[in-house]
Amino acid sequence: MKPGLYPVLGPPASGKTTLALEWALEVLSRRGRGYFVGLPHQRAYVYRLLGGRGAALGLEFLSFQALYYRVLAEAGRLGPPLPGAGRVALVGEALRELQGGVAPGEARLFARAIAELKRHGLSPFALPKEGEAGRLRRVYLAYERLKRGHLDYDDFRFQATKAPLRLFPRPDLVVVDGYRELGPLDLRFLRRLAQQVPVLLTLELLPEGLEPWRELPPRPVRKEVWALANPVEEARHLLRALKRALAPRALGGEGLDPFAVMVVAPEDRIPGFLLLGDEYGLPLYDGRERALADTEEGERVLALLNPFPTGRDLLALGFAALGRKALRLGLAGEEALRLLAEREGLLQEWQEFLALRTPGPDLLAWGEAVLERLGVAVKEPFLSRLRLALRADAGDPLAWWRSLLLDETLPPEPPRGVALLPPLRATGVRAERAYVLDWVAGRYTLGEGEDYFLLEELRERGLLQGLPRRLRGLDPLFLEELATRGEEVYLLYPEAGPSGAYEPLERGARPAPLPPASRLEALPEEPFAPPLPASQAPPAHLEVLRRHGECPFRTYLERFPLRAEDGALGWHLLPEGWDRLLADPQVGPWLKAHEDLLQAMSFWVRWPGKRFVLRLDGLRREEEGKVVHIYRLLPAGQDPDLSPGKRWSEWYAVGAFLQRPEVEGVYLWTWNWLDEPRPYRDRPFRKGERLRPLEAIRPRVEVALSEWQGGAFHPKPGSHCWACGLEDICRKEEA
Repeated sequence: MKPGLYPVLGPPASGKTTLALEWALEVLSRRGRGYFVGLPHQRAYVYRLLGGRGAALGLEFLSFQALYYRVLAEAGRLGPPLPGAGRVALVGEALRELQGGVAPGEARLFARAIAELKRHGLSPFALPKEGEAGRLRRVYLAYERLKRGHLDYDDFRFQATKAPLRLFPRPDLVVVDGYRELGPLDLRFLRRLAQQVPVLLTLELLPEGLEPWRELPPRPVRKEVWALANPVEEARHLLRALKRALAPRALGGEGLDPFAVMVVAPEDRIPGFLLLGDEYGLPLYDGRERALADTEEGERVLALLNPFPTGRDLLALGFAALGRKALRLGLAGEEALRLLAEREGLLQEWQEFLALRTPGPDLLAWGEAVLERLGVAVKEPFLSRLRLALRADAGDPLAWWRSLLLDETLPPEPPRGVALLPPLRATGVRAERAYVLDWVAGRYTLGEGEDYFLLEELRERGLLQGLPRRLRGLDPLFLEELATRGEEVYLLYPEAGPSGAYEPLERGARPAPLPPASRLEALPEEPFAPPLPASQAPPAHLEVLRRHGECPFRTYLERFPLRAEDGALGWHLLPEGWDRLLADPQVGPWLKAHEDLLQAMSFWVRWPGKRFVLRLDGLRREEEGKVVHIYRLLPAGQDPDLSPGKRWSEWYAVGAFLQRPEVEGVYLWTWNWLDEPRPYRDRPFRKGERLRPLEAIRPRVEVALSEWQGGAFHPKPGSHCWACGLEDICRKEEA
């Protein structure tokens, strides 16, 4: 075959990769050499296809980046590389020079824009000088100055278009496959390469001015669409289908190889399937892109750098006692964890945690010591990101260090079973059978939208005409690509979810039910249900009894000290925290203004009775007990809640006080934190006066008491669940 560029145009699943491999095998049969240039995650797929056709020697898989490295190395122009995290760090340094403080997210936004410009061969001088595009121009210029001879990914691409092509040994064929479209610099490089060797280029969209050498028609794909009731049924049905597909034929299965099956799912659903894989005994492989922070060592480093540490972070770092308590209570943040450590007598453990996460004067030495303490075997990847973080912001490098660790991706690994792939990792690879989940509108999209710096109209002016438009309507082509990832494809979608009904991309039918595929599903149809709790102990206080009508299970649990008593936010610090609150610049003046009144009050009074306990927020007596003031203490901004449906204790207390001979009047108040006390009414309640709220409450109390004594403490879901702080214990009990 003569040197030249041979573009092959074809829709998804039209046989482009098959054609490319046939060309490559023809070259290999003549003892030639070939390069197969594709997406990094395509490597294992291409080699598996090649191995399926027998032994082959001489075909090497390369990414575009690796090919550019090789070209520059052979030409003697290979400079020090700047990784992706380095680009973000240098952009952060440039922004700090130009405008002062900068966050990693803002630097990432600029870095993506600069990468797009460089990918299309545009210098900073192609940008206008005004507006946000002008700011991008200045950052771009500063970034190029700060590189100081280092080459980022796009520099390698640009240099490869100018360097002498001295590939040794020279390939007899170069195949480029798996790309939806190519940028101008990649195409320019391939045109140069095609002057020396044949280059077969397969694409779904041809660049402007490039004529196809051959067009492939679409190939038929066997496709079925399954409609399931909800996401849970969709997941369970898919796992049963996978179990049947992989089971040997002797056991009633289909005997498919795990590598011949692929599952495409939105990235946020993959972790749930991986958890269920053990239940179903399936060899599922996580096909998501992994970052350095996703490794076991990286998770420990992230736990140390979390600006709002949680109980999970404490457990990961070895502080088990405090971590378990914080995790059970759902606490996060240094202030909350410090208070918990003080209350539980775990201050020494908390101080050790603080000492570990507090950097020393020499940040690099501290980082190396911390990595040693955390058991990180290979420290250099982490320390190199710390050096970049110091360069981006020496004043606050820890936030940058954490961000760069989250950004640093690891090379893709070959699949080790049934691959669960996010949509972008499914492009360029196919399987004998593919399952695509959540086939509903809006779930699979390329996210096309106008660029922040360069709007669509700017991309049609001057030197920026080389930039592609951001709004090109490529979603239909992307959906077609996902729907053809196998020789046979099953598209699954839930008809409805928590947010309501879903609109499917294609209407389907209910699939035939599949037999149980896990031990839990094979259990008898009547699952084990734990007995409902029973108790003859009295309710903790009257408000617990009131809530019994909402959810008996919650009132049962409130008998136990699982958490502190409910108190209005702010008020719960009184009276013990009086001195500390006086020193607060916002709270101190308010306390001083009401000091006499507050000092005369009793807080959180428990008043035992024959059948139940009253718990009053605040109580104050005047005139030797003849006048009583009852206070309902509320958080700042909350509306009063003294209606019979929301509050019982204060009304029972009013009635009880008026039965005492020495009491002549009772005032009822509501008081919001940092506000003025407000009377329920201007005059007090007096003896002989009719208390209509108490009359409405008493029959409810009798009903609630009889139900409580019956011992039926079953969960009752409802809107009140949103305000429940018991962390779904009821659902765990029902499981």
